[in-house]
Amino acid sequence: MEHKSESEARRISRKEKQHEEKIAEIRREDPGFIPPVHEPREKKGNTSFWVWIGVGVLIVLLLIWLSVAMFTGDTDVNLITPFPWV
Repeated sequence: MEHKSESEARRISRKEKQHEEKIAEIRREDPGFIPPVHEPREKKGNTSFWVWIGVGVLIVLLLIWLSVAMFTGDTDVNLITPFPWV
């Protein structure tokens, strides 16, 4: 069992209260309403799966670009050297 911070517990209980209020309001309008019972989802990380795919694709493209530049000898690195005699 994992421990939750006090603020997180308060937030969850606030959400549960709001949820119960909504259910009570719906029951007043429809006495035969049966609310769905489900476990709340675990909070996922902030970084999306597709962001990681995009990062991987960009790294692969960078490696291909640098490899082709090295093999052809056409690199732009020589254009930004501060000392022309080096």
